[in-house]
Amino acid sequence: MKMRVASIFALAGYSLLIVAPLYLALDRLVWVAGFDPYAWINSLNENYITQGVIGFTFLQAALSTLFTLIIGIPIAWQLGRHKWPLQSFVKSILTMPFVMPSIVAAMGFLHIIGPAGLNIRVDESTWFTTLIIAHAWFNMALVIRFCEPVLSTLDPNLEQQMRLLPAGRTKFGRFRNLWAPLLMPSVAAAACMTFIFSFTSFALVKWITLGDNTLESVMASVGSSAGIKDYMISRNEIILGASLIQFTILLAALWIMSWLQQRRQSLLPQASEAIVKSANRKGWLIIGPGLLFALSPLIAVLWASFRVRHTDSTGTTYTWETSGWEFAFAGTNSLPSGWDALANSLGYAGLTLIIALPLGWVLAQTILDVEKQRPRLARLLDILTMLPFAASSVMIGLGVMLGMIRIDAEFFYSFWPTPVFAHIMITTPFVVRIMLPALRSISPEYDECARTLGIVAWRRFFFIKLPLLWGSILIAGIFTLAMSLGEFGASWVVTRNSDWTTLPIMIDSLRSIPYNTTYTAPAACAISSVLMIITLFLFTWAEKFRPARDGGMF
Repeated sequence: MKMRVASIFALAGYSLLIVAPLYLALDRLVWVAGFDPYAWINSLNENYITQGVIGFTFLQAALSTLFTLIIGIPIAWQLGRHKWPLQSFVKSILTMPFVMPSIVAAMGFLHIIGPAGLNIRVDESTWFTTLIIAHAWFNMALVIRFCEPVLSTLDPNLEQQMRLLPAGRTKFGRFRNLWAPLLMPSVAAAACMTFIFSFTSFALVKWITLGDNTLESVMASVGSSAGIKDYMISRNEIILGASLIQFTILLAALWIMSWLQQRRQSLLPQASEAIVKSANRKGWLIIGPGLLFALSPLIAVLWASFRVRHTDSTGTTYTWETSGWEFAFAGTNSLPSGWDALANSLGYAGLTLIIALPLGWVLAQTILDVEKQRPRLARLLDILTMLPFAASSVMIGLGVMLGMIRIDAEFFYSFWPTPVFAHIMITTPFVVRIMLPALRSISPEYDECARTLGIVAWRRFFFIKLPLLWGSILIAGIFTLAMSLGEFGASWVVTRNSDWTTLPIMIDSLRSIPYNTTYTAPAACAISSVLMIITLFLFTWAEKFRPARDGGMF
């Protein structure tokens, strides 16, 4: 079996990009803390700043997953089984939260709970409930994406046949014997992914909760003092213990996810959506609140960007003005302007796109070529491309930071594209996941016929393969841009000690200023609004090219 030169370079480059920073970071941490996994994990319970963090991380992830399913399944049912006016638009709104930067969602929920979020930290029940709701808002699109395609394409004759059987004469019987087994793999896959994203949530936890309550937020807070010999050794143990637990949990979840994805490939009879779906006016009782729920945090962010708080001896008043926007884009001695942050974000996103898109495409093509002759090796390559999924964004950021500092500390702090390394690690697996099914869907007969006609390789690529893949390429590219622009966890770790501020980092910096500064809260919402509008534009554009029956991928 011969591998193309491009495939060899892509595999070598990606392996180096993924393995090298994480290995250097791990080696550095072990060099400081020593190799004792039991002590690493035990340090999380012994250290006062991390006591109870393991239990809280699992608890909030489990409850977030349960609440997401409670919200998402009824919405997915209504979208999948019934017709709606402006159906594509409605579905876009309901699935849009997943691609929205988490820092924007955090700002939105802060302002929903109270003026600038001032009431959210009054008691634990307030912020804990808000965190669960925010995670459900962010992840309900996963339930819709996984379940709706199954519901909207299942041949209704199957349900009619079930009605003739004794076990299917009642609604409960049909649910138990038809819909539950049919939807279980999709629901379980969505639950698995929701648990992963809730387990590794950072921006929402950082701003909604009272402190460093999860493994992810703890690693981010102590990471700046890690990797220094004979200095705060316990913090190195905390990072090693937290990352070991996270990697184990995420790897197990990804394995379950892969197994469930295979089970979702069924041979059940399908029909067009026009045949499957029927009218249901009562469904607006579910779709209507769902739309309001999806839009509320975004409306709150835009609303709060124009609402300025003034406090004097007579009390507190609020006025409507654009001072927050002016403050955000003017810049100060301690903060860059919004224009600088926007330029940095666009620059990082552009570089990430230039590298991640062709790299992911070549990796996907390599997996496809190898699996024809050596399926086990192809499966191994597929797992290799998914390794960043088993590492949270903060873990990736720490890997890039500690790895590059070990190579050259001065280079790390002075090299502008440093965050791009983390962005490429995060986005490339998504490109592979989008391009691989698209490549598999192309019949080899197209290429064989072209070869028979004597068409040379470059013409086959540009006039046959490229047009067939154009929609998937655009989706992968747009998704890469959106993810890079809104990436917060890794960027917060990598860029907070540099001058290269991005839009999400600037939002965080503005809200970190004491609230007695009048314009910081509306300025943070102004920057959030810019990031929100860009993401909405990219998502709306990508939706035009996404196949109607494509589920589970954005």
